[in-house]
Amino acid sequence: MIDYNTLLLWLSFTLCLSMTAGGILVLFRHRQGARKAAFNFLQYFLILLYVFGFYGLWSGILVAELTNLENVEAVATLVSRLGAPFYLCALVMLLIWVARVQERPAGWIVALTSTLTIALVMIISLVGVLLAQPWGGDDPVRTVCSVAGLVTSLAVVATLVSGSKAVVRPEARNALTALVAGTGLIHLGAFTPLAKAAHYETIFVVLFYLFNTALVVFYTYQAVDDEVQPQPRLTLDDFHARYGISKREADIVHGIYAGKTNQEIANQLFITLQTVKDHSSRIYQKTFVKNRAQLTTLIRETQNVS
Repeated sequence: MIDYNTLLLWLSFTLCLSMTAGGILVLFRHRQGARKAAFNFLQYFLILLYVFGFYGLWSGILVAELTNLENVEAVATLVSRLGAPFYLCALVMLLIWVARVQERPAGWIVALTSTLTIALVMIISLVGVLLAQPWGGDDPVRTVCSVAGLVTSLAVVATLVSGSKAVVRPEARNALTALVAGTGLIHLGAFTPLAKAAHYETIFVVLFYLFNTALVVFYTYQAVDDEVQPQPRLTLDDFHARYGISKREADIVHGIYAGKTNQEIANQLFITLQTVKDHSSRIYQKTFVKNRAQLTTLIRETQNVS
């Protein structure tokens, strides 16, 4: 008999893994691109977010659903709390990113957002005391993270809307704003009766991955030309210097780029076929490619950068 709750759990986990893989591939695809330095902070944001997602969210869900430990809820809550610093650091990276792309002082935006977050957490705590029950959940750390996520998204939206600098193409501006708002609005459910509904945590974590991954991927492909830092055209010698290619390895690269087979390269350089293969393997490791086709494409792309 199929346990539909477990099936839903693993399908959701697999979906989050897929989104993580897609997001990481996008980041690595642009790791050596021509993006300005501000883009690095968006990369840090997504990586820290994924760490929090698996360590702070999924770990708690899986412990609670798949184990029979005593006080399992307390253990799941403790594990989730340990991931909170990663999320808060991720939010700081997002704030620095939006400050950089809009050429605003990052320190002021981070400080203002932090102050507002602390104020709202205190208000929520006070309301909980007055109502004689916790408002926003039984876990104060989760409440802080939810408030921080909501306030940060509002701060990012405000900075994007009020800024004079366009960071994405005009037709994509509203979609980017909606994605940023979505990363914060998903936290509102924690302060409603929905938080007690069946499968709420699983649905929340899927939406958490979806909105945040979509935000970074969408911006990556929709950024305006001003967000791209032109790079000089590279020669093949520049390519060797960039990747630390030795003189002998450079001879191998020239042969591969010329379309010669390993045996032809070996005959030309008066070395054995195995030596060519050994050098080629080291070249692939240095340039982060898997085969000669990818190496040739990488060389062509670096030489065509304008």
